[in-house]
Amino acid sequence: MSTQNFDVVVIGAGLGGLSSAAYLAKAGKKVLILEHHSVPGGYAHEFRRGKYRFEVALHALDGVAPGGWAYPVLKDLGVIEQVSFHRMDPFYTVRFPKHEITAHADPVTYEAELVSNFPHEKDGIHDLIAEMVETYWQVRRFGEDAQFGTRPPIEQIPAVYPKMLAAMSTSWDDFMARFISDEQLKTAFSTLWGYYGLPPSQLNAATFIFPWVSYHLFGAYYPEGGSMAMSRALEQTILEHGGEIRYRQTVNRIEIQDGKAVAVETEKGTRVEADVVVSNANAPDTLLKFVGREHLPAQYQAQIESAQPSLSNLVVYLGLDRDLKAEGWPHHEIFVNQSYLLDEGYQAVMDGEFERTGISITHYDQVDVNCSPEGGSILGIFSLAHWDTFDQWGTGGNLDGYGKNPQYLELKEAAGDVLIDRAEELIPGLREAIKYKEVATPLTNWRYSLNLAGSIYGSEQSVDNMYFNRLNSATPIPNVFLAGAWTFAGGMSAALLSGRETARRVRAYLEDEEVVLMTGIDPVESEQWTEKSEQLADSSQLSASQGQLPAVTIKAAGSEREVAIGDLGKPAVLLFHTQETADQAGAVNRALREVDRYQDAAALMIANVVDLHAVPKLFRNFAERAMQGSYEETAAGLPAGIDPADYVLILPDWDGDVTKAVGLKDVNEKAGVAVIDKYGNLTGTYQGEDAVERVLEMLNND
Repeated sequence: MSTQNFDVVVIGAGLGGLSSAAYLAKAGKKVLILEHHSVPGGYAHEFRRGKYRFEVALHALDGVAPGGWAYPVLKDLGVIEQVSFHRMDPFYTVRFPKHEITAHADPVTYEAELVSNFPHEKDGIHDLIAEMVETYWQVRRFGEDAQFGTRPPIEQIPAVYPKMLAAMSTSWDDFMARFISDEQLKTAFSTLWGYYGLPPSQLNAATFIFPWVSYHLFGAYYPEGGSMAMSRALEQTILEHGGEIRYRQTVNRIEIQDGKAVAVETEKGTRVEADVVVSNANAPDTLLKFVGREHLPAQYQAQIESAQPSLSNLVVYLGLDRDLKAEGWPHHEIFVNQSYLLDEGYQAVMDGEFERTGISITHYDQVDVNCSPEGGSILGIFSLAHWDTFDQWGTGGNLDGYGKNPQYLELKEAAGDVLIDRAEELIPGLREAIKYKEVATPLTNWRYSLNLAGSIYGSEQSVDNMYFNRLNSATPIPNVFLAGAWTFAGGMSAALLSGRETARRVRAYLEDEEVVLMTGIDPVESEQWTEKSEQLADSSQLSASQGQLPAVTIKAAGSEREVAIGDLGKPAVLLFHTQETADQAGAVNRALREVDRYQDAAALMIANVVDLHAVPKLFRNFAERAMQGSYEETAAGLPAGIDPADYVLILPDWDGDVTKAVGLKDVNEKAGVAVIDKYGNLTGTYQGEDAVERVLEMLNND
């Protein structure tokens, strides 16, 4: 087995891996990419049949102009210099039973088109788009503030970037409902949900908003030469700066010694030693297989496994011997929906009923040159699809030689024929013009990308699985980092941005520096890989508020002392509150400690139970930081010689179950108290103005 040494080894030459490697090579690092396929790009790829060049995945790239989402990376890495990009006008057209709406390149013209179709929603349309644009500005400011060192402290972030955080913590459907109510308008405006893999009822609002604004304000573009031209440009940048790429090298192991990665191994027996490993491969395989479960905390493994892969797709690639552009076919991309009920369309995807799914028809000759011979055309017909459709597309889960499985071939061709039939309703005589045809299924995506379930967006982009809740580029192995859709978001622009973020993290690690990332709050901290989930599971089992309380254990914020509610071994006063009523609870705490017999923590435990059930999961990092800050501030004011862990007990009640268990309600309006005897029995609760007097009475009666 041969061995080489590099500063950084990157697993996978998808756009996330290429972007990361290019940034690191430009920074002077010795970089090697190991790629499973024979060419770079991942889904940013092409294939050829005769004189026809087929785009694998890209429909439109957002924000190639200055101000757009993708522009900084494309400029930094020399892609803008090497590739010509064409802005599409119009962006797309969408056809419904009662409407055909064109998304013009000019966002104001597109807005007017919407208003003309839904005049009763004029004000709501204006307000919705204005809110989306302001949300996008806050995201861009959030990133730029990080780069220039002007981002406010953690606890101030919700107040400074409220629209950004609000969008990150709600569904796209709920976001729209604040401004518009017409269900047909909502469906029309949500046409691009297929780019993100979930219907508006499940899709994270920010996942829709950020690229939408980037597309509509800064352009929907297509690169001349297709997405492969971008991949080759990134490859060239890497090579020009001394990097190396080796193809047909499938990684199967990351060697770990003393808690750090020391080498990467491939199926061909290549062993490469490196100071850092970056993986653009799918996160579950990277961590659970290449690294190995034995090297990962249990809670982190659970986080990986809880994030479901996104949907995949069914694509029919057609090379035609008809020139649709010369015939007057006007569309680069047209979306076709059978109904306005997107949840039904999503269910059709899950059931493999391609007669009812939403489809898009993309005519690449409108925006690319020389992708077909003179007199010809390239069409792509796209539908989302699920990995498990038809019992994993007729294989029953046995993927060995699946391409020759007769049942797979029959199902694949039948599904492809459905899409062709639907496209022929718009393009009469389509079948007679077909010179080349290829049908790709979720299994095709898995074969070439090795993405679990043929996922095209990494893990699903739901409300609870995006941004600060998504897997981060850092991992519990300090010199193993992730890039790509499984960490940042799905889509080619997002993949490019993820590579930049990962490269910044790697440089900070190698150069022993701190880094502030565009993605903001770093959720990869040790407390996230503790037994928090077990604590939450225990707290959910709390029962009635009478008698002895179960011995649920909560880890105190700041001190991390474990407190077993119901098995304290001494009397206790629990002060229940939220952030809004924290001052009320603090006043009770101070008054009780002024009583001579309760000044000693050994005589009476006083703990603040913070009801956090109303805090969205996305904001829990902020809540943790705020509680940590409260602990440190209070601890600093204690007399010398006193252990803060005895006197400053802040217990996070994440689901509000402890609060419910003692029978208290509305602690957001009025702090409550509960008195527990040394045997774990609840002796009384109270909410009111004279809380101290009532607590003293309960303690004296105990």
